[in-house]
Amino acid sequence: MTVERFAGGAIGEPGDRRFLLEVVVDGDATAYLIEKLQVAALAHEAQNLLQEQGLIGCGLSIEPGGVHADTQVVFRVGGLQLGFDVESETATVVVHSSEDDDPPVSYEITLAQLDAFAREALLVVAAGRPACPRCGLAMDPDGHNCPRSNGDLRGYRP
Repeated sequence: MTVERFAGGAIGEPGDRRFLLEVVVDGDATAYLIEKLQVAALAHEAQNLLQEQGLIGCGLSIEPGGVHADTQVVFRVGGLQLGFDVESETATVVVHSSEDDDPPVSYEITLAQLDAFAREALLVVAAGRPACPRCGLAMDPDGHNCPRSNGDLRGYRP
């Protein structure tokens, strides 16, 4: 089973996005519904492991591609595991469902694919709504009810 593509991305506009983890194996695409923070955590952990081994940037030649809205979603991600084998130059990503009925799914990818995934995923996560300079929460285009101002925005509009 060869993983051709391993990508994390989002469908929709900032503030109304669905995050997906999409894996293409032998020409068949599978998607997993995932939280934005899970995508970011997996990408950061991947970059930390690659940095420790001096392999950060090893996937610069790979275009990870985005995720596609029409890909069949198998389940919502409940947890992720990342394994790393420098000798075989592979990483193992185990995707756990949020439901107990679904068995975990494991994918073995190259370190270059892992690097490309991490780069792209962090760009997608960062492309969301801007953070409020007062509280750090995401703002809509028309502002938000900042908890630091008790929702009173009369004197301040970021």
